[in-house]
Amino acid sequence: MDIEGTSLQRIQSFSTRRAPHGEEVDYWREARREAYVSVRTDPVDSRFGGEIQLGQYPGFRLSTKWAQAEQVRRSRSDIAQGPEDQDYLYFLMQLSGDLLIEQAGRAALASPGSLVIYNSATPFRLSSQGAYKQVVLELPADDAYAMAGIDRSDYLLARRFPCSGAVGAVVSFFAGLASSQAKDPYGAHTLEYQAPVLGSSFISLLSPQKSQEDTPNVVRRNEALAYMRAHLANPDLDTERIAAALNLSRRTLFRLFEGSGESVMGRLRSLRLERARQVLRTQVTTPVSTVALQLGFSGPVQFYRSFRTTVGMTPGEYRELTALEETKDQQS
Repeated sequence: MDIEGTSLQRIQSFSTRRAPHGEEVDYWREARREAYVSVRTDPVDSRFGGEIQLGQYPGFRLSTKWAQAEQVRRSRSDIAQGPEDQDYLYFLMQLSGDLLIEQAGRAALASPGSLVIYNSATPFRLSSQGAYKQVVLELPADDAYAMAGIDRSDYLLARRFPCSGAVGAVVSFFAGLASSQAKDPYGAHTLEYQAPVLGSSFISLLSPQKSQEDTPNVVRRNEALAYMRAHLANPDLDTERIAAALNLSRRTLFRLFEGSGESVMGRLRSLRLERARQVLRTQVTTPVSTVALQLGFSGPVQFYRSFRTTVGMTPGEYRELTALEETKDQQS
């Protein structure tokens, strides 16, 4: 669906009601593999039904899933044989029913009004004894932890967190987005750029406090990233301007990014290229030279060089490739 030249996110719907009689379970197994990761799943009862509405966006997936009682497992063998080239965090926001999540030596019961997280790269089991419904956010694990400024660990996995306070506000955002993404695709497209940041905030909010010194540094780095995202179009944005806007010295600003894998300006370049990929994919009629200027590059030459070095192809080639893949998806 295109609105004013903008290619919107891809929405897929799966329902066992479409499967031939007697083939509902096989249909559900394949739907689960396509919507999430490869798992082994078995219904608890002979009669089974399930539905998934999945939105696929740059950098994340968001779905609403309803299913009757089932047993799901992902072993080390399943992980080794899976086609995934990276691991993902799944944030389960439970709407109704109960689902038991077992991972990392722990077990957590996702009940209505709670949030449970698990990782695709570690063996897990999901068990329900009755029908349940949930909103599921999928984020690449490395990106989510890096964006949150938190070192990776298994602390958050298979723990039950109440959806209250700031966590509840973030849950409400994703529940609302999941509910409206098929009915209001243009609205969902407008909000999609904020979703990975909000999703990673779950990690910041739920991780234990490191120390009195470390916590402000995480907050300040997130403030710096937010400022950078808000001013990507400014070609004069540099460390001096960022530090001044946050009332920091340049030395302090540099320290905030130590150990993150990128310098301040390196992160700014990554944010611009991340946004450029989204614009090239969605704003299909915007000239590449205009994209370069909109995102703060000094000109098309600098944009082409940075994009090709990072992505491995020119902006034009990337746009053609994503358009071709989208056409194939629509035809399949």
